[in-house]
Amino acid sequence: MAKQKKHNIRLKESQRESAPLTGENTPPILPPALTAALCGMAAFAAFPPLGLWPLLFISLALPIRSAADMGQAGRAFRLGFIFGLFFFSATLHWLAATVQTFGGLPWPAALGALGLLAAYLALYPAFFFLFIHHLYRRKKNILLLAPAAWTALEFLRGHFFTGFPWAQLGHGLTGAPLLIQSADMGGAFLVSFAIIMVNTALAFPGKKGKNLAIPLSIWLCLGIYGHFRIKDTEQTIAQAPVIDVSILQGNLPPDQKWDPAFQRETLDRYHRLMEKAPEGENRLFLWPETATPFYLFMDTAPTRRILAHIKASGGYHLTGTPVFERDSHGKPHLFNTSYLISPQGDILARYDKQHLVPFGEYIPLKKLFPFMEKFIIPAGEFTPGTQPPVLAFQETLLAPLICFESVFPYIAREAVAKGAELLAVQTNDAWFGNTGGPAQHLAFSQFRAVEFRRAVIRSANTGISALILPTGRITEQTSMNTKAILSVQAPLLKEKSIYARFGDFFAWTCLFVVVFYFVAAALPVHRKGADRSA
Repeated sequence: MAKQKKHNIRLKESQRESAPLTGENTPPILPPALTAALCGMAAFAAFPPLGLWPLLFISLALPIRSAADMGQAGRAFRLGFIFGLFFFSATLHWLAATVQTFGGLPWPAALGALGLLAAYLALYPAFFFLFIHHLYRRKKNILLLAPAAWTALEFLRGHFFTGFPWAQLGHGLTGAPLLIQSADMGGAFLVSFAIIMVNTALAFPGKKGKNLAIPLSIWLCLGIYGHFRIKDTEQTIAQAPVIDVSILQGNLPPDQKWDPAFQRETLDRYHRLMEKAPEGENRLFLWPETATPFYLFMDTAPTRRILAHIKASGGYHLTGTPVFERDSHGKPHLFNTSYLISPQGDILARYDKQHLVPFGEYIPLKKLFPFMEKFIIPAGEFTPGTQPPVLAFQETLLAPLICFESVFPYIAREAVAKGAELLAVQTNDAWFGNTGGPAQHLAFSQFRAVEFRRAVIRSANTGISALILPTGRITEQTSMNTKAILSVQAPLLKEKSIYARFGDFFAWTCLFVVVFYFVAAALPVHRKGADRSA
């Protein structure tokens, strides 16, 4: 009895030290479920287009504390699911508009599609909050293990079922370039880790707030690192060679783009944009994804017309187009392709998109979802490419990243490992409509620039087209829904960052820590020691 009484006293003292700053017994002002929903919306507000990024440092603190205090593990899981459902439903709001407008679904079905995806993604924060409850009950090192668990779950989310790494917490800090420079060491995962550590410390500040000292010290170091890394990179940029680039933004309505009657207007529009570019034999013209609404080099008449425009421009062209081919067995294949074309109209290099958009460019598990075929975009179902995204342009190697591919760092890393000095994003964000989708998609390009210390040139059909420096800073960008051309000088850097060399070692380390924790907890020796301490 005496030993049990001492144990209870120690437990109460420990709980007092880890209680939130508002006090140990302060009753919640709002029900935990409502708090989780509101905090999920606050986390969404940190992302583009609102960009209220400071909210990321506080938006998970209350739900984390509430999950820890839940009497049952299932309630903590539900709390995390509610947070995730509201966060992802709001952040991915553009999905409903996309499938309703271009997939032809009625609004109830479009909202249902959004709800299904958000519900799947909400499982990841649900398991995180369940882990928080577990750690708190066992008085483990929650300040370290909680950020590791969140990071590991983000990493898994980026790989399961072809991967969907959209809206990792770190991506919300693109409005503060100083704070994301550490991505050149650990990618967006390192930034997310540090964000979660702040929220965890706010939830469990400890006696006199001593737990806050660790994340604040980490962010101080990351800020200092960011300051000097930006300064050093800017000096490197100032001494680096450059290439002249003209980024084309045709602003073609997606519902008219594939109409044969609109084909001539499409080509003439790009020709008028090209005429505004400065003269120069070595200029590179960057076109958007599938910029030509026909099979380039297969459809004779429009191909002849566009090649005439290319020859008149006197420059090189990296243009997107659909490509139709048959393999040796006669089976037809459709590719989402980027061609590098010389001033004489010859094909210098070709890249076929590797990572296709599920349910947009192909149907995963087609036998289980045959009804989805009618919702594939008008061009049809695509075949993934097999070659790395590296094209030789004069003495430079550049890497075309077609639309969805810019979301995945491993594709850019593969290109940089093979010597790419410039990343060229080609996309058609018209599918997003007038939503926050284009701004969110742009944020991925900013992270690719920082992670690999490469300039990014980005051409989007309806915007946002941009030049992004290797510091993640956008120096030139277009407005949405406008015809525009950006003529810029893109610096060429050869340095390989830590992230370029070692990839997702930080995320793998976090995953290892979490797995090791569970393995160690399951060992008989560990359980015996736990029984003795009880």
